[in-house]
Amino acid sequence: MSQMRLTLVIGACIMRFMTKTSISGKKEKLRTRVLATREALELDQVEIGAQAILERVLGLEAYRRATLIHAYISSKENEVDTRELIDISLEQGKRVAVPVLEQGKKTMTHALIESLDGLVAGPWGVVQPDPAKAIVLEKQEEIDLVVVPGIAFDRRGHRIGFGGGFYDRFLANVQAVKVGLCYDDLILQEIPNEPHDVPMDIVVAQTATYQGAIK
Repeated sequence: MSQMRLTLVIGACIMRFMTKTSISGKKEKLRTRVLATREALELDQVEIGAQAILERVLGLEAYRRATLIHAYISSKENEVDTRELIDISLEQGKRVAVPVLEQGKKTMTHALIESLDGLVAGPWGVVQPDPAKAIVLEKQEEIDLVVVPGIAFDRRGHRIGFGGGFYDRFLANVQAVKVGLCYDDLILQEIPNEPHDVPMDIVVAQTATYQGAIK
């Protein structure tokens, strides 16, 4: 390789690294800001917002058609509630899977549940089925719709989570419709994104539903 060619290759690598570092830094600053915004929401804002979001989710064609739903179990402060959605889905005869995290592992496993009874504390502030007793969902391709957590979203479906990468790794390998839940106050104009970030197909807020990655 010529010296000039080598210089160009090294320069391109440095630029990619700097760009990635810059985006990661912007996301971290944004994460701090939007998390503070969410934690500052009043209880009535959270409850009214969650109910409005629930009604919109129940009205989605993708939800009505789904027979197997994957949903996070809300547990963090002012996180959009999913427990009523899970209960309703089970009452309607849908199958429901939830994530299970284990300390030291970088990927989630997925457990089928019949109720929200018997949950235990998991890593990183989540609640989940007991990993030792969980009924593991073996075929992720059966999932029709994934309800995805996030602190903030933009109208194109990009999200700010807690930075662990669990959902991006999971979502990259499923063909299900990806639905993010978000309060109106945390719908942003634009969220910096990286190649590994998986956008939502639909983002549901209190007063609007955004078609995200669906064109």
